[in-house]
Amino acid sequence: MPFTPSEIKNKTFTQVKSGFEPKEVEDYLEQLSNEIERLKEDKAQLEKVIEDKETNIQSYKDVHQSVSDALIQAKHAGEETKAAATKEAEATVAKAKAEADKIVNDGVEKARRLSFQTEDMKRQSKIFRSRFRMLVEAQLDLLKSEDWDYLLNYDLDSEQVTQENINHLNEKDLTEEEKAMKAKAEADNTAQSNDDPNKA
Repeated sequence: MPFTPSEIKNKTFTQVKSGFEPKEVEDYLEQLSNEIERLKEDKAQLEKVIEDKETNIQSYKDVHQSVSDALIQAKHAGEETKAAATKEAEATVAKAKAEADKIVNDGVEKARRLSFQTEDMKRQSKIFRSRFRMLVEAQLDLLKSEDWDYLLNYDLDSEQVTQENINHLNEKDLTEEEKAMKAKAEADNTAQSNDDPNKA
């Protein structure tokens, strides 16, 4: 059975003849009681230390577990972020490549169209030049024609030509001088008609 310091200190014995010195026994029991009391206090302190250490160990384990969980979550988040960034980067590159291809294709198409238009303009210019040359040569041939010499050398009475031109013009288109010439011509014709009895 366990002994307490108080029980040891207050323990009584049956006295017999030729026994131990009571005073020595009491002193020893008191020392033994004090030692046991001290040992109990030490034990309580040690148990407290052990309990604290176990608490600290548990806290450390909890912290370790939290850190481990956080690291795992961070790893997963990092992998997900990396995957998302990679996917977005691939999409961006694909989009940029498609736009670049479109720009290049548009540029090639425009260059082809300009080249075609340039060749068409050159062709039309050649046709125009050829036709214009033919026209100019035809006009030159016309100017070199002998008909011009005939027309230029044909002698007409300039006064008669002028008078015939005036007679064919409308009254409103004549100048005052031409009206006077027309009136004079008509008067001369009338006088001639009056002088020639055969015309009457």
